[in-house]
Amino acid sequence: MENITYIFSQNRKKNYYDKKSYAKEFYYGLHNFDNDKNNIEIIEFSEAKSIQQKLLKVFDKFMNKFLSLPFYTSRLTNLENLKKIIKTDHLFLINEGVGFSSLLLLIVARVFKRINTSMFVMGLYSKNQKFKILKFFHLFFIKLLVSNTNNVLFLGSSELEKASSTHKKYIDRFKFLPFCVDTEFWSNKNNKDITKNQNIIFVGNDGNRDFELLIKLAENLKEFNFIVISSSESFKKVSLPNVKIYNGFWGSEQISDLDLRELYLDSKLSIIPLKDSYQPSGQSVALQSMSLGIPVMITKTKGFWQKNLFTNNENIIFVDDFQYKTWIQKINEIFYDDLKIQKISKNAKETILNNYKLEKFYDFLNQLTKNI
Repeated sequence: MENITYIFSQNRKKNYYDKKSYAKEFYYGLHNFDNDKNNIEIIEFSEAKSIQQKLLKVFDKFMNKFLSLPFYTSRLTNLENLKKIIKTDHLFLINEGVGFSSLLLLIVARVFKRINTSMFVMGLYSKNQKFKILKFFHLFFIKLLVSNTNNVLFLGSSELEKASSTHKKYIDRFKFLPFCVDTEFWSNKNNKDITKNQNIIFVGNDGNRDFELLIKLAENLKEFNFIVISSSESFKKVSLPNVKIYNGFWGSEQISDLDLRELYLDSKLSIIPLKDSYQPSGQSVALQSMSLGIPVMITKTKGFWQKNLFTNNENIIFVDDFQYKTWIQKINEIFYDDLKIQKISKNAKETILNNYKLEKFYDFLNQLTKNI
């Protein structure tokens, strides 16, 4: 039995203890560790209240604005959280934002105890700085974070390659762990025939989504119905008869996982237009859709997570450029070709079941806790 602590930004603790029906992938193996009778602790961001935290808030704003680094130190740094970290054997930081925000606590905690720390990465090395002095400090703080982390777990292989060339000294800490999904939850249990559907679905909020391209698609493909699930400001003024917008994001009250599953299953195609980046954007939406048998059309960016397992027009549909006219052509080619839709749907589900089941993700993490 081990002491396992996860640090999340928000929206996990309440759902976890409520035991509601939801997909488990965004808990990054937490349920599996709990099922194996480990002692579980969950830490989440909270509002800055003390004078010290309010001073740290100024530091956070500076780091975000000038170095483009997601520091929220003021929302984690307190004595209670420090005590929890010191007590733990294995600490999991669910993204680089949580990593930077925990950095001060990590440095202090390691004075008292050696803690096996693992951090999931999905964009740590994706940003560039124009000015040399800012680039120096940007990379300095990334290096400081990496040096205080035992395992840096990249969800995309391309970003791992970039990190390995940028910080060669820490290459032994860098590992590739593809994101996996809860295939039991994301399952078309009633075998609904998706070829009968008439909707195209878009899900996503992160800055690497190409919202403008999506709006152009909806404007130019008036014969198609679009379902958009996003809280992006880009859609605030969109008013098109063929677009239905759900203002939501992961963990929000507006759209539950159960709601999202039904919206996927009402769709014939899941589209993920992206801007080019080393961040593996669109990964979770693509894998959820594929697990349900909904064909995915996605921009083939340099950050696509595992290119060797995906073949265009076999288990996925790649768009190789960033032009909306190319997207229009691809959508028109695939949407009414039910035989191709069925083939891609079948192959997509097989790809997920063979490579991206949540149990595989946990097995990797569990092994990390043994190899200290």
